[in-house]
Amino acid sequence: MILVTGALGRIGNATALALHHRGAAVKALVPSRSHVPALAELGVPLAEGDYDDGRLLSAALEGVHTVVLLPRPSADLVAVQERVIDACTTAGIRRIVKLSATGASATAHSPAARWHWRIEQHLHHAPLESCVVRPMRQMQELLHQLPLLLTSGILVGCQGEGRVAEIDARDLGAVLAACAVADTLPTEPVLATGPVALDRWAMCELLSSAFGRPVRYAHCSAEELETTLLASGLSPWHVHDLVTTEASAAEGTFDHVTDAVETLTGRPPRRFEQFANELATAISYTHAPERTITGARGGVA
Repeated sequence: MILVTGALGRIGNATALALHHRGAAVKALVPSRSHVPALAELGVPLAEGDYDDGRLLSAALEGVHTVVLLPRPSADLVAVQERVIDACTTAGIRRIVKLSATGASATAHSPAARWHWRIEQHLHHAPLESCVVRPMRQMQELLHQLPLLLTSGILVGCQGEGRVAEIDARDLGAVLAACAVADTLPTEPVLATGPVALDRWAMCELLSSAFGRPVRYAHCSAEELETTLLASGLSPWHVHDLVTTEASAAEGTFDHVTDAVETLTGRPPRRFEQFANELATAISYTHAPERTITGARGGVA
């Protein structure tokens, strides 16, 4: 049996679904079954609660040989995940597949990347088989700016000319699932990326084509981006991490492209235009204001 923690989020949900479609015995740790209707409908066994609860976690680990360890967005990430790793060791879990962060290191600019590095070191010293997957930025992070995109046709960012090989969360889930069931685990951290690195202007061209109306990139300072993301309701530490990551992307830190998705899953990763087309199809624009946006590259009209 494979346990997926944090299955409430996009990646965890995608991982559990990928394992289910592979025919693997899987159960998911979620706050409530009402939050994961797709998993509940498929009959995926659900352990309801938070893995901060030691008794719940011990019960969820019963009969499990592999854990896919996904982060819960919080400032106490290190303490929480180290407790889970220790609980897995006590329970005799054979394998942990951990979702980490791209650029994880002791000196990373991003706080979350430093936290994940500390957890990776703790996992490395645990007496069990382990694998670390470091994802490039997810395409779904764009959804934080969806209200601004729909009302004003503007994508705000401080990425500049930097390019990022963004990955679809569903492909990332498929990679984690593949590692969970693999006969042999990769010996080095897996860098999971999309098929091509794009800058924000290129992304806006693809969004414009998908939406059927102009979407323009408005380059801004890190402080201005932080204000925009805080308005979306994200927690301050999460916003700080997103902004720090985007600022690093401006320096070309995240333009690497790998074949990890295709190698591990047997199919190519989704392209950004596929994500954009699916997003456009899913959203009704009936009440969206019609507006033609013009302006020079990088400027705000």
